[in-house]
Amino acid sequence: MALATLRHVTADVRRLPERGFEFSTLAVRNSIHAELLRLAGAAPKEGGAAVLSPGPSLSEIANRISTHREAASREISRLASIGLLRREGANLKITDLEKLAGLVHEAEGG
Repeated sequence: MALATLRHVTADVRRLPERGFEFSTLAVRNSIHAELLRLAGAAPKEGGAAVLSPGPSLSEIANRISTHREAASREISRLASIGLLRREGANLKITDLEKLAGLVHEAEGG
């Protein structure tokens, strides 16, 4: 149990510089994109898509990037309207991981 906890904490600490960069430089919209990609990293993949099961709530997404639920709601709705996200019951499907990664890369100046 202690070893598993240490591994988890170590992984979190290693991600801090990346998250700090995102928090200080990216707009809320792009922070949401980056967080969705981070969550998709551990999710099952289907071709170029990933299924978050169960999908995070709007409040969870907002809390993870230190914004309010309404901002998360607007961006999730926008991503759904352009076909990058789809709710499937309790799951959230990211339909095009490559395109979402491109949005983050652009925002980072790449």
